[in-house]
Amino acid sequence: MDKNNAEKVAQDTPEYADTDVVRVSIVLKDASTLAKGYSSEDIATNSAAMKYRQKLETKQEKMAKTISKKALGGEALDVVWNLTLAANIISANVRCGDIKTIEDMQGVSRVVLETRYEPCETEESSAQPNMATASSMTGANAAWASGYTGVGTRIAVIDTGVDIDHQSVDAGAFEHALEEYKGSIDLMDEDEISAVLAQLNAYKNYDQNLTADQLYVNKKVPFAYNYVDKNLNITHDNDAMGGHGSHVVGIAAANRYVPDGDGYADALETVHMTGVAPDAQLIIMKVFGQNGGAFDSDYMAAIEDAVLLNCDSINLSLGSVTVGFTTNDLYQEIFNKLTQSDAVVTISAGNSYAWPENTTNSYLYSDCLLYTSPSPRDRSV
Repeated sequence: MDKNNAEKVAQDTPEYADTDVVRVSIVLKDASTLAKGYSSEDIATNSAAMKYRQKLETKQEKMAKTISKKALGGEALDVVWNLTLAANIISANVRCGDIKTIEDMQGVSRVVLETRYEPCETEESSAQPNMATASSMTGANAAWASGYTGVGTRIAVIDTGVDIDHQSVDAGAFEHALEEYKGSIDLMDEDEISAVLAQLNAYKNYDQNLTADQLYVNKKVPFAYNYVDKNLNITHDNDAMGGHGSHVVGIAAANRYVPDGDGYADALETVHMTGVAPDAQLIIMKVFGQNGGAFDSDYMAAIEDAVLLNCDSINLSLGSVTVGFTTNDLYQEIFNKLTQSDAVVTISAGNSYAWPENTTNSYLYSDCLLYTSPSPRDRSV
């Protein structure tokens, strides 16, 4: 395809009035904790790293007051998140007319409109899963045969939540599988959460006293939090965001066994479904909920917590109909820096069954850019 002749299709960024309120990332000039050179491995117990992070938080508090005084006429900055681990960002709702003044302030690198994502739609049908076939296609069965079933690992799923009552994530069936292992297994428990609790974004933004036992569900799901609604409701039964989170959870770590009334039965034989890493623990981070879709800073707050919780894999579904597109350049830069850390962050390269229909002139790889522009926020929401 001749790029010079390629048709370029883009959704125009809407023109906002000065009084429209939008979610922005106010990027500060100091390096984030990870960018400063601290390793992500066991970072919550690294006193030097946490001291530096506290220093960034103190500076952000001071900057918020300065913005209030110099840009907002004394009105308090509506802060949503204070990101200091993977990024040095104050996420806030501001009027469009104030953005330029904020961006020109000393200590501010830039101000970026955040993208808001909507969850993938899932459909119910009569189709039956067959992970026995899928596992051989991906090579998971070879890993299982070698003894690698995910035991002792933690998978963070940043999505619409999970059907916590589903048989594939049954805590009893999970514990039944672990009986096959001899010796100690490194499982996340309430004590571990309690040790890092004060460092978590979930804790800092919860409007009540949050305790480790509230975040702990069971051995299969030792941590669960709703980052968009800022509460403990992590199912997708009470909103219109769909069951995509359970879909991802199932592929990643659906149990090897399911309850059968008298005990536990082999999941592949009975329901034809088990995850790629069935013996892994699941860290559920809900970023789509009653308050709608996730802004960039919502999922980044969850990623930072996943790093603090020593998750082995951090999964997001941020695909689009355009190959290779995931997010805006600011957050893409943050993701690129995460590849240099111990955290493994995985994002879908594409997430739409209709992708071929949306390419430019039906070319397999086009330079067409489709994106969701940030929407103005109503303060009543």
